[in-house]
Amino acid sequence: MREISLHLLDILTNSVAAGATRISLDIYANNKDDSLILKVTDNGKGMSPDFLRSVTDPFTTTRTTRKVGLGIPLFKEACELCGGKVRIESKQNAGTTVYGNMRIRSIDRLPMGDLGDTFAALIGSYPDRDFVVRLQSDTAGISITSTADIRKRIGNLPITDTHILMFIRDYIREQQQRILGGI
Repeated sequence: MREISLHLLDILTNSVAAGATRISLDIYANNKDDSLILKVTDNGKGMSPDFLRSVTDPFTTTRTTRKVGLGIPLFKEACELCGGKVRIESKQNAGTTVYGNMRIRSIDRLPMGDLGDTFAALIGSYPDRDFVVRLQSDTAGISITSTADIRKRIGNLPITDTHILMFIRDYIREQQQRILGGI
């Protein structure tokens, strides 16, 4: 994967596959400390302790169509290449949180990619789920986008309406640029 947003898309899709109805992405950029923190939290079915211990192994997967799962192992490698690490907390029937961090100025850090496209695709594919995106930095404040809030504002319009999805995509792009800048 060539962008952080694609790693996040994979993890967010895993949350959907785990039955999560509410999925949050938090990204915090601390430019002063050269630290980028990524966190995905869901209320899905969680992982057993045995599965949790092996989830970063590429030969561990819940899929029945293939015997390898590369999403979490590749995300772990991307973080470690940039002086960071991945930590996963999970409790069965309560959900999972995946934490990743990396150095912002690492020469090996992947570009962030387009979070607007990522979330427009997720919302369009899984309109019955609630997604929350929090972008924050030490220099530009915070932005929170929530599909639950958007649904309240659009009334009877479906969230999958092309104009609504384009608005969400563009709004997240603008916030990404304002808060995360060139990360």
